[in-house]
Amino acid sequence: MKFVRTFAATAALIAASAATSFALTANTNYTITSAKLNSNGTVSPIETVPAATDANGLLTFSLTTVPTNAQANFLVFTIADQNGNVVRKGIVPAPPTGDVNQLGINDLATAQATTFLKAAELAGSDDPILAGYLLVLLRYPSIQDSDVVKLGNLGKAAILGNGGFEGYLQSNGISSSQLSALKACLIYNSDSSKNTLRDITKQYYTAVNSADVTTETTQTQKAGGLMADVFMDAAACAGIDLDYITSAHDAAGDAASATGLMSGPAGISANLMSSLDQSMSAFNRKIGMVKMVTNYTNALSTLQASGGQVDTFIGAAQAMATTSNTVETQYGDFFKDPAGYLAAHPGATADSVQNAINTIYSNAWTTFQGSIAASDAEIATLKAAIIAAFPGIQLPPDFGINYDGSQNPPNWPVQQVVMVNWMVNLIKQGGSIGYTRDTLPIPNNMQAWMGSCSIPQDWNMMTCQQAGGTWTPGRNTFATPSAAFNAYLGIQQDVNIAWMTRSSIWDNGNQPTSAQRIQASTDFVNNLGNIQSKIVAMKAGNVPASDAEKKAIILLMLQPQTD
Repeated sequence: MKFVRTFAATAALIAASAATSFALTANTNYTITSAKLNSNGTVSPIETVPAATDANGLLTFSLTTVPTNAQANFLVFTIADQNGNVVRKGIVPAPPTGDVNQLGINDLATAQATTFLKAAELAGSDDPILAGYLLVLLRYPSIQDSDVVKLGNLGKAAILGNGGFEGYLQSNGISSSQLSALKACLIYNSDSSKNTLRDITKQYYTAVNSADVTTETTQTQKAGGLMADVFMDAAACAGIDLDYITSAHDAAGDAASATGLMSGPAGISANLMSSLDQSMSAFNRKIGMVKMVTNYTNALSTLQASGGQVDTFIGAAQAMATTSNTVETQYGDFFKDPAGYLAAHPGATADSVQNAINTIYSNAWTTFQGSIAASDAEIATLKAAIIAAFPGIQLPPDFGINYDGSQNPPNWPVQQVVMVNWMVNLIKQGGSIGYTRDTLPIPNNMQAWMGSCSIPQDWNMMTCQQAGGTWTPGRNTFATPSAAFNAYLGIQQDVNIAWMTRSSIWDNGNQPTSAQRIQASTDFVNNLGNIQSKIVAMKAGNVPASDAEKKAIILLMLQPQTD
């Protein structure tokens, strides 16, 4: 095994351990060729230098030219033996001026570089989104040449094809400049706290430098798991709503399926396809978690949550991420080679392994939900603040209880407390909040209990009609003594209608198509935007609430979801 470390005009390539069958031979001559990947998907060699491994498999060498990210998106390194046979290949994002990149080149890195270069050739592009997806997809180092071509075509269709990732974004209002910024931010982000594709290659550096085969496999698989953070950080950098990224991801899946390369005699080989399925399933879950945590953390900050409230949410999110990451640790070999893993674990089946993975995720999510529940003291304080800010308000005894279908429903999540507290403080400081009700039709599954009865004491359709009354579905007219509190209740109800409208595609046991799910998600984002536009909130000094604050109000009214 070996790794590349590039900086300025110098590079060092190291074979870190003889504990793997993929190590370079000690005390042997090799050549290292550096190249840049051009924007049209072709490769231009830069220079070739000789180097010899020492007794520990260490290669050291110097380069006179290393392009920066202003000159290329990616650099390619190829290692050849004395007979000119390519033995290893790696690809790394070009570094910014004066910065350092680290790349570990092992068997998987070689397979990924080979596949991306083929995809770039087929697409005629060095598209960083295409690179990112192939890094997500491919965790199978033993890929065959025929599958390299198929996976290259699959990636091209998923990202650049009609209705794929980029097509979805462009057809939903994302500008060309935003899309270009997304690609640039995948390569380099001026905010050093954010993840880029460079962090993926650094994970390979860590993996290869571990000098331990098990650690290398675990770290390499974790590198693929980091891709959700990379995409979400790049989206934020480019000013793209994270919901559009997850929908674009679904669109990419549809475009890939339409190629016919995911099944059948002309498709990708079965074991590789099984590995790809595992990778994409994990990515689906991770990108949903990252989106949820990012959106809610930003909203909490926008609505001035206390340090303790933010710590509660972030602590729960970090614990969920830690638990979820054990999937990569425990089942890295399954992602890498499903058939080989099952052969090495008698009694295990693909279903039993998948069930075990699902259980890890499910337990992590359940624990997260319990950890973000507000305390009884926080709910009591909130009730007292509401009554003080809105004289005459009468709250029901169960106010602040989150009826989630369990036998012992928890308190509201802390983020919902933050949102109501913000509204209360707005009013206490002399501000105001108003709202014009939305007109989105009420979905059928809500009409049985959202409406009014000609017999006032009957509050749902069943009891109303049994009593001989007439039930009329419709939004409630709230009539508390406070116009601001009525506005809050109206916003909450309309947000619930928007959410249930999105969920209604599953009503009556329906199994919606991917296209229907994507459309429902897109409509949901737009419907929430309509609700936001109808909020009129003024802070002290007649200062209007920002769009970010109104968006945060709506988000924190929603229960966390990872889909």
